[in-house]
Amino acid sequence: MCGFAGIVRPGASEEKERVDVMLDTIRHRGPDEQGVYMFSNCALGHVRLSIVDMVSGRQPMLSEHNDMGVVFNGEIYGFREIREELYADGTAFHTNSDTEVLLALYQKYGGQMLSHLPGMFAFALWDDREQRLFCARDRFGEKPFYYAVGRNGELIFASEIKSILASNLVDPVLDMRAVSHYLNYSYIYPTLTIYKNIFTLPPAHSLCYRAGRIEVERYWTLPETNTKIGEEEAVEEFSRLFHQAVRRQLIADVPVGAFLSGGLDSGSVVAIASDYV
Repeated sequence: MCGFAGIVRPGASEEKERVDVMLDTIRHRGPDEQGVYMFSNCALGHVRLSIVDMVSGRQPMLSEHNDMGVVFNGEIYGFREIREELYADGTAFHTNSDTEVLLALYQKYGGQMLSHLPGMFAFALWDDREQRLFCARDRFGEKPFYYAVGRNGELIFASEIKSILASNLVDPVLDMRAVSHYLNYSYIYPTLTIYKNIFTLPPAHSLCYRAGRIEVERYWTLPETNTKIGEEEAVEEFSRLFHQAVRRQLIADVPVGAFLSGGLDSGSVVAIASDYV
């Protein structure tokens, strides 16, 4: 699962103790390792559940010259193929982790990297040269990302709201719209949080923070449906895509298991997975 937390402000290198407290609240997300790295103006923290590259996949992960750092929760589907393409273009890799692929894609494409990034993910990448934080959440919002502006103007972000509150930089202010929605429907609307001053990054959106300015943009929309395809061709294409999706999600350096509900969907996934493990 993994989780992360961070603070961006001038002099953020002094915030290690605060980031440690933030990570303590989400330790359940990553019981295997905990790491913190302090740039001058950005503090990054991560708790890790080790799945891929048990030894050298530690986070925060830094670029070769320590001028970029990333914290990441999730999985990049088919990352080995992406890695091979980048390697063929001259990119050097020092780990076998999908996290390093994020750094490589950013170094090559900048903010346009997201068009090359399938998977379930939330990440925050600090570019120390540009003094910019670049973050993104996957297309369907499988992985969480929350952020807030602190009372002193700092940007605080984390995988869970309680981690942001643990920073003691944000005074929780209830959002009565969210409370009303919860009382009516037993859940909070996905683009809101229970607090007026803590925000969730919507699915398929990126966040860029630089010089005190937050910019949130959509980077992906559902593609158009091809309604002119025949039944036989549709069956063949579905089978191809289904096999590809299952195969890409089986990459792990630990044993892979499955929970079966007895339904058609979970049974089909396990049946296909048995072809690749």
